[in-house]
Amino acid sequence: MPSPLVPRSAAAEAPAGSAGHGLGSLDWHSRHPGVEGRRRSGRHRAAVVCSAAVIVAAAGSALLPCSMLFSVLTTSSSQVTSSRLLARPATVALRAEGEGAAWEDIDVEHSGEPMLRPSPPNSTEAMCQQASEAVMAAYRDGYTRQTVRLRLDAAYDSQDIYVKGVQYLLKAALPIAKSFSTKLWNGEYVKQIKVSIVDEEVTTLLYREAVNPLMDAAVLFLPSRDVVTSPKFMSFFQGMGDRLVVFLNTEQAAANWKVENKGKDFYGDTDTALQVCRTFAQQSYYFFQTPINNWQMTFFRSYPHPWEIFIEDLKYNMVKIGESDVKPNYDQIIAMMEVYEEANAVKPYQKVGKYLKDCQQGPAE
Repeated sequence: MPSPLVPRSAAAEAPAGSAGHGLGSLDWHSRHPGVEGRRRSGRHRAAVVCSAAVIVAAAGSALLPCSMLFSVLTTSSSQVTSSRLLARPATVALRAEGEGAAWEDIDVEHSGEPMLRPSPPNSTEAMCQQASEAVMAAYRDGYTRQTVRLRLDAAYDSQDIYVKGVQYLLKAALPIAKSFSTKLWNGEYVKQIKVSIVDEEVTTLLYREAVNPLMDAAVLFLPSRDVVTSPKFMSFFQGMGDRLVVFLNTEQAAANWKVENKGKDFYGDTDTALQVCRTFAQQSYYFFQTPINNWQMTFFRSYPHPWEIFIEDLKYNMVKIGESDVKPNYDQIIAMMEVYEEANAVKPYQKVGKYLKDCQQGPAE
């Protein structure tokens, strides 16, 4: 059965089974007092100035012109069944010990097999591996449409992103997106990753062509609002049937949005936007760091486990302050922080002083 995107003969074969993403494994080094950010290798500094085409070629992908994307969409969409979306969120128990309500990682029964709860990764390689495993665990539970957020800041300079924009982000982070796409299905049965920019901005489709077409998967990286609600892509989602489709880092798209907002950050056809958000509501993997309330805060979630919230304490250690079965909102995170501050006698001037010192130091070189 032909791919729903392009005929298999439309692009050159890529090396099968390649799990790398072209830049090696980047990491987030532990920060010391007065140091903000992470260290980047000289190889990464040279890589980020490459064009998107060069990066894709180095990663072994076939860069396809946009005009080829939907050449067989009409004929292929009738060959697969409509997607099967289940709503079976896993529940995870919280164990508390003593007054401190210590958080304990526990095994979760998933598809008949216990799954150990992963910890936040310290490299892009580990992150992509965790994300692919979480996505496939959710897929086995019937979630054929999913949303993922990867932490991409190891691949680019946070100062440059504001000057160079989303094109710079795409060039720097595309190899990470390809590494994640390659690792799906345990990194096996892959023939090639077809990569195409599908709009005038940076929305990028990574189509993972497998030996068996039923194991094909599509990853939309930095997908803008207009793209995911367009008639072409609505037809594409339907045409994929039970095959896996993943939105990757919608929050960093040129026209960014979040599935949990249920279409409220879209304009125009809000009914279609709501449909898309509901379809892709399963956020199977989420790893993101941002300052909140003068703490460096980290979101972490890996399906089927709950959402976890970490902060970087006054001694630069990552400390878990809470978890939730659903993504916690701002007020809930603030409440977690207040409980932590009271339990550990943290004074406002201490956390503010640390945060200001970190900001003044800037990224480590």
